[in-house]
Amino acid sequence: MNNLSTMMREIEGYLSPAILASAQACSRRLLAALPDTHHPENNRVLLAYGGGKDSSYMVAYVRYIQGLIWQQRGSTFQLRISTNRHAAMNDSVMENIDRVYRALHIHHDDFTECLVTDGLQIRPFSRYLPMPEAVRQQNRSDVLMNGHRFRADARSTFCNACNLSMVNSFGLAAHYDGGVDMIITGDSPQEQTAYLAWARHLSRLFNAPVADKSRGFSGFLQTLDGVAQRYFSDVYGVDQVTPAHRITWQLERDPLFFNIYQDTAYEAGAHWTLLTEFMQFRFDELMFSFSESDCGNPTLMAHIRGLRAETLLQRSYAEGVREYARFALGLMQQKDFPPQLISEMAARYQDDAAIARARQRATQFAEQAFGLDETQLVCMIYSPFIAGGRQLKAWLQQLPDAPEEAAVRALLEGNSSHLLLAQQLEQLSGLTIAQMRHCWQSAQVSSLLDNQQQDALSRVLRFDPHKAVIQVNNGVLQDIVTEVISGR
Repeated sequence: MNNLSTMMREIEGYLSPAILASAQACSRRLLAALPDTHHPENNRVLLAYGGGKDSSYMVAYVRYIQGLIWQQRGSTFQLRISTNRHAAMNDSVMENIDRVYRALHIHHDDFTECLVTDGLQIRPFSRYLPMPEAVRQQNRSDVLMNGHRFRADARSTFCNACNLSMVNSFGLAAHYDGGVDMIITGDSPQEQTAYLAWARHLSRLFNAPVADKSRGFSGFLQTLDGVAQRYFSDVYGVDQVTPAHRITWQLERDPLFFNIYQDTAYEAGAHWTLLTEFMQFRFDELMFSFSESDCGNPTLMAHIRGLRAETLLQRSYAEGVREYARFALGLMQQKDFPPQLISEMAARYQDDAAIARARQRATQFAEQAFGLDETQLVCMIYSPFIAGGRQLKAWLQQLPDAPEEAAVRALLEGNSSHLLLAQQLEQLSGLTIAQMRHCWQSAQVSSLLDNQQQDALSRVLRFDPHKAVIQVNNGVLQDIVTEVISGR
């Protein structure tokens, strides 16, 4: 069934004259760029859809272009839309996606298919499609192992593994069921060039092979597969890298890239009515989290900053959260968030009572999304097993009924097999004994403030974007110290 005529009639009243004009120009460019320009229906085009405000607008824009070409040619390209899920996306994201699809009359449309990628599994979109428990457990393990290796640095803990998973989802969706001819992206040519440079930079850091430039997108994916293999070998251990940590790069065919960056603006304020009235996009209390509108992890980043202040630095939870809120609200301004959304987010952390409510939400979300309690998050902040237990004593000192330090050291050094102690440590940390022992044998990752170590993980941490150097009060030292804060 072709739903394009109904969609075109309903959407045009929500599009500004500038958007209508840009879409006309973009449709002409796209049609000329398709491999089979004379028969649009023979071309399959892939669009990634995260489920947030900007990507929802992008879906609407591309869907409208699909309709324009259909009006002009009596046929149009096949549109494949793919969403990569992870544990920090709750049901409200799927609800928003479903509302967007319904508004755009995408369901049951002959020219459009919608997919969901869960780890290595790719399936047709369904509003109530359950997330496989194996994916949730993999995400939990990734958060814990990255968190311990990077001492709970916000972006490294939550984003490194997730970013590589997102790249893999591109490979899966581009290869699925006959492949695609083109990938539409909102990235500028300069950003695309930067991604290629980033992939090559990571390959040098991890001494991974670089695929031939002539390989195109599959070569880009192959290069990052080598990076992912080495990255997770470092984080988990060589024998613990799973297929879920690899990146799909052997594609049915190499797609072309087409960017719409030059044709339209992404600021939500420029298309607020289209977003919130026509597509009925809703900003969920958890998924709208600082600079994200489809991921609850920034809420946990603020929570961990508060826990860090409360425990490791012996200050107050609220002080740490306010540090993160100031930093992340600045990111929202840099990303041109509408003022009303920035104000709404600031209100969630405006005073001690609001921060206490936010703490309760974050605690519940950490448990629901990752099965992690506050004790396990605090353990991650101390990272007590890294580098032969450098922070072990400090972590044990703040625990009620803490085990003996000597017994812990004997167990993790392999000189003991104390079953009850092993179970206690697994409960306190969320890690398995094998994972704790790998941490024990792993070096401390150094931050932006410590340039002494040149290992790959330390350099990844130092060159990661969206961070700032701040001055904070250290209650243990009774002094002002310099720290790095990162997040989203």
